[in-house]
Amino acid sequence: MARTRASEREREETRSRILAAASTVFAERGFRAATLDAIARASNLTRAGVLHHYAGKQEILLALLDARDQELEVLGRNDESVTTRLITVQSTVRSILAQRELVALAHALSAEAADPEHPAHEWLTHRYSGIRTSLTNAFTVAFAAGELVPREEPALLAALSLAAIEGLEAQWLADPTAVDVERAVELLHRLILDHLRP
Repeated sequence: MARTRASEREREETRSRILAAASTVFAERGFRAATLDAIARASNLTRAGVLHHYAGKQEILLALLDARDQELEVLGRNDESVTTRLITVQSTVRSILAQRELVALAHALSAEAADPEHPAHEWLTHRYSGIRTSLTNAFTVAFAAGELVPREEPALLAALSLAAIEGLEAQWLADPTAVDVERAVELLHRLILDHLRP
């Protein structure tokens, strides 16, 4: 059993090393120019060693994006009210924008994966569904507690919030000086809460 735990820990450490190396390589070269060989060298592994843990470059990118979402607590707890949830969202925006290359890769992949035949389509729909569900639950909790008045459908509010944040990110990627994403997100949330407060 001890050996199994040690093996699992070593496996997770290796996977983390690969993701850290891939993040650096993607940032330096971009996703298209990055190679598995470069990721392997940066993580002190062979190409076969990387492929033992990940099926390819896209799977590494998906794992990076999932790890980022977990680290930034993109998906909240089911008992969290919307005011708490939106404060969390606001505090993560700056961290997200600090990873410009990863944001760009996520948007590029999302556009490609909208095609149902794309291998990352399931990941994309699962991610969007998870974020919308998290925000929907937060609005529902706030309505049930009387913190906010249910003037709108929770799912619609969740979809609007997600769409606005993703759209702001896209504009920022095109021209970082054109829009203040942090202030815009704060304004969006203030408008929503003001509209729904008793």
